[in-house]
Amino acid sequence: MKKALGRLFAVILAICLVASAVTAVSAAAPTDSYTYWTNVGTQRKSVYGKAMYDVDTLVDVTKLGVQKLTQITSMCKDNDENIYILDSSSRIVILDKNFNLVKEIGLINGSISYNNAKGIYYKDNVIYICNTEGANIYMIDVDGNLIDTITVPDSNLIPDEFIFKPTKITRDDNGYMYVVSEGCYYGSLLYAPDRSFLGFYGSNTVNASIASVFTNISNRLFPNAEKHASQIKKLPFSFVDITIDSEGFIYTCNGYTDLNSASRNAQIRRLSPGGGTNILNSKVNFTDTEIIWIDNFYKQDICDIEIDSNGFIYALESRFDKVFIYDEQCRVLTVFGGGMGSASQVGTFTNSCAIVLLDDGDRILVADADTNYITVFKINEYGKQVKELDALTINGEYDKIKEGWLEVLSQDANSQLAYSGIANSYLEEENYKEALKYAKLGYDKDTYAVAFEYVRKDFISENFTWLFAVIVVVVIGAIAFMFVTNKKKVVFIKNKSLNLMLTTMVHPSNNFTDIKEKKLGSIPLCFLLIVLYYAVTVMKTIAGGFLFSKYDPTSFNSIIVLVRSVGLVVLWIVANWLVCTLLGGKGKLKEIMIVTCYSLLPLILEGIIYIILSNVLLPVEASFLSILTTIATIYFGLMLIIGMLKVHDFSMGKFIWTTILTVLGMAIIIFLLIMLIILVQQFGAFVVTLVTEISTI
Repeated sequence: MKKALGRLFAVILAICLVASAVTAVSAAAPTDSYTYWTNVGTQRKSVYGKAMYDVDTLVDVTKLGVQKLTQITSMCKDNDENIYILDSSSRIVILDKNFNLVKEIGLINGSISYNNAKGIYYKDNVIYICNTEGANIYMIDVDGNLIDTITVPDSNLIPDEFIFKPTKITRDDNGYMYVVSEGCYYGSLLYAPDRSFLGFYGSNTVNASIASVFTNISNRLFPNAEKHASQIKKLPFSFVDITIDSEGFIYTCNGYTDLNSASRNAQIRRLSPGGGTNILNSKVNFTDTEIIWIDNFYKQDICDIEIDSNGFIYALESRFDKVFIYDEQCRVLTVFGGGMGSASQVGTFTNSCAIVLLDDGDRILVADADTNYITVFKINEYGKQVKELDALTINGEYDKIKEGWLEVLSQDANSQLAYSGIANSYLEEENYKEALKYAKLGYDKDTYAVAFEYVRKDFISENFTWLFAVIVVVVIGAIAFMFVTNKKKVVFIKNKSLNLMLTTMVHPSNNFTDIKEKKLGSIPLCFLLIVLYYAVTVMKTIAGGFLFSKYDPTSFNSIIVLVRSVGLVVLWIVANWLVCTLLGGKGKLKEIMIVTCYSLLPLILEGIIYIILSNVLLPVEASFLSILTTIATIYFGLMLIIGMLKVHDFSMGKFIWTTILTVLGMAIIIFLLIMLIILVQQFGAFVVTLVTEISTI
């Protein structure tokens, strides 16, 4: 029995030892894959998405009989998809596309080192090594022989303080070279085919605002060391990687960006020929939107990018160690990977540093600078289908995509690309109602607008006769009603309080005078107006037209709307009463409340009209809604001014002064309420702690 147990233990131990030495892994999704939805609310929303890539292999070069790498700093491939791995200890390991060892390259010409070189690139049988610390770029052949050396350009275009520390290089088919230098915020260095320096290309810009302009003027007029240091911090971000696509367009990435600044957008740029301006969507954040902020470590950093022949963008983010895949319209397909500095399973990383595409993106290689492993992700059938359908959709081949996107949707109901693709396919078939349905499900407002225009046009043409008749009857009826009412002085609303409220918009001065002098006005009607104002404000959000709505059902909070609408009204009433009582205002609290609430009538009416119009107008007709909102807001302001002047018996100058103090008083009240809430929370926590301590005695 003991011998049998001993044999069993030996077998189990042997299996464990063999398993630990194996570098190939079975296909499995390493972490939860996800994607982002756009046009949902005011920000992108991350949702779970079916994995498009699985872990295929874990490459460890030591298993190939190669000396252990010191640290991988960069990777590239050649035309035969051989992989070039740059090691920080002056070494290049070359593998074929099946990850077999081809050869090693050590010192150049047997004597020239390139320790801590940060970039490697292959083009037309030439290997370019960015010897960062040596301030040059070595051009060598595949046998390690030196062809030429590129150094800092001798040009008047180079600033005196410029330090040449090349990190990345790419070259187009015409021989023009683009070099990224560490810390250079002028853009990439552009070299002609004869390696003469042409200037800087595609520099980033600093986002300016009116406030920053005035700050810069102030700093120039009254300079000091602190202001100068602040000015230096606002320099543009420098490039960290540069690559070129199959059409010859240059792509760059900025890398390390502050989440609290506008620079977090457009971290990846596609530069136009000649001018070097960004022609990608400059409002896209190519990294995660929803993250937890914990110290500076959690600033995101795109360290490497690749582009395949279909224009798909593959970005490696090294802080969270994730791979982001976007199409050429900057729509995210999938995000996967992870690790955040402490990889716990296959497919995650400790310090991801480089990315390479094989088979035109069907395989993605990600290198880890700490473990020196290369993780190979292989596209699955679902991923192939999504990429193929997305490329067809972008190319406008809508007649070929509907069935495919429906199948994708059956596998992943969270695919926004699928909803959009199906909507475009139905639009191509002129099935506008189905196009509307899927466009709305996928929050594709552009496709929805096109389909809605056709639906609206068809509805009007089919029902023009009775629509025209209704409009004529309504107009004639309204004119007749006004004529009869004015001529015969007919009063349809017998209740004086209700009649006063409803006619305030037409006769604000007279009505507010009656409220002050004749003590008219109704508090119950004030509460009714407040309730209506709140209801209309909520309905504008949840029932407004899809094309104009920012409604996100997952984050909408009616309590916040209550605070922003009713809360502000109540704050104004209380603060104005307190301020004006101290400064000689004659208005009572009741009168201030009546004037304020009656002045809400234009906003309530605007909200109702807005809800109706936003459901029948197109985005190109949005100016009507803007005009409506502007007029209602101005009219509300005029009514409030007239009412306050009447009840307080103020001059315009005193009204302006008390209004400023009222706004300040509202801010003070809000501050005191926040302090009170914090105090109550702390007291509650103290009571809970006290009860817990007593119960444990």
